[in-house]
Amino acid sequence: MIRFLAFLVALQIAPFATAQSVNLAEKVATGDAARWAIQLDLKGELIFDVDGKKETTRLEAKARHLFTHRVLSVNEGMAGSTARLYTEAVASAVIASERMDRTLPANRTLIVAQRNPDGLFCFAPAGPLTRDELDLVTEHFNPQCLAGLLPNKAVEVGESWLLSSAAVHTACLFDAVIKADVRGKLTAIKDGLATFTIEGTAEGVENGGRVTVAVTATGTFDVNAGRVVALNWKQTDDREQGPVSPASRVEATIAVRRDKATELPNELADAAIAKLPQGDIPATMTDLRYTDPKERYTLTHSRDWHLTGRTDSHLVLRLLDGGQFAAQATVGVWKPVEPGKHSPPDEFKKAASEAPGWVPTKVLADGELSTSPGHWLYCLVVEGKMDTLQVVQKFYLLAGPQGKQVVVTVAMKPDWVKPVGDRDLALVKTIDFGKK
Repeated sequence: MIRFLAFLVALQIAPFATAQSVNLAEKVATGDAARWAIQLDLKGELIFDVDGKKETTRLEAKARHLFTHRVLSVNEGMAGSTARLYTEAVASAVIASERMDRTLPANRTLIVAQRNPDGLFCFAPAGPLTRDELDLVTEHFNPQCLAGLLPNKAVEVGESWLLSSAAVHTACLFDAVIKADVRGKLTAIKDGLATFTIEGTAEGVENGGRVTVAVTATGTFDVNAGRVVALNWKQTDDREQGPVSPASRVEATIAVRRDKATELPNELADAAIAKLPQGDIPATMTDLRYTDPKERYTLTHSRDWHLTGRTDSHLVLRLLDGGQFAAQATVGVWKPVEPGKHSPPDEFKKAASEAPGWVPTKVLADGELSTSPGHWLYCLVVEGKMDTLQVVQKFYLLAGPQGKQVVVTVAMKPDWVKPVGDRDLALVKTIDFGKK
């Protein structure tokens, strides 16, 4: 009888013992602030096509980011725009045996991060970033996605949900989502903390290249605080070769920790936030800057120009238009002349016609162009063949007041001449030689 009564009691309390539920929702509001620590460990390989054969190169990277952010706007239930103040932003990568280190300079630690339809957009109110600095603040895990990882409703242990396209777009750092099947699941509730997992696959586009991603993650949700406080995110990427990046296979492990911001730094106080630009962002904040390693020249450029190569004497930039390869610009140092002088145009035209593999067939334009005071600019536009490919090349010669000169060669297919327009000329006109 005692065992029978105990069985009846067990039947009555079992539903209450197993049907644990929690309101797994995070309400994001303008003005919210938090402190973040994000640690990245990445291993994999870059894949190159060399003479029709696949060759691989080892890739390893580590990064650490510490910052406080404040929410400036909200959309789709997630932080749409935030102001980040970095106290630490460092990354190191080893490709084959070459090591590269990145960090933020002291005058670029305030960053505005916006979730846009075409991906994450970051800029520094203090002025242009370099491409390395931009990558440093855009390629780490974006915590603006955290609220989107949740179902934003009451769920029971064992219950799952499908992540929205917007959440996947933000979490995987895609420019665009092609398809996704990424799901969350509540796995436990204990001591005021709810544990959930994220698993699935997604396909998207980044910088014109297709990316396939597999995700496994575990998150911790503070029930009383109503927010995600920790996330361990593991992601494997299989990237096809794109117009500005090689193919790769990598595995990244990311640890995200969130703390309450008890005090706001002056840079994130109300008075400072009110001075941040609203609506259209000026080009002085969104353009990127480049300084030649030997300080022979500097330039600024729009973000659709991507740095793809650099040697002691040349800089190679590729222009993307809607994710497609539109043009390539090669900046090279030309022989110096006396201050206030420039090389004769005929000498420059002769050198341009003798470029290796280049067979000019028709001159489309030829002459001097207006530029900044003290500088002289000449442009030669020629149609011809580069090996067997029909192309149009623009050859620019720019001379500075001290007699320094650079040559900029811009190559594109004929059908890209009109879409490219004068974006190459705008690039050339930003070149400055400085005082050194």
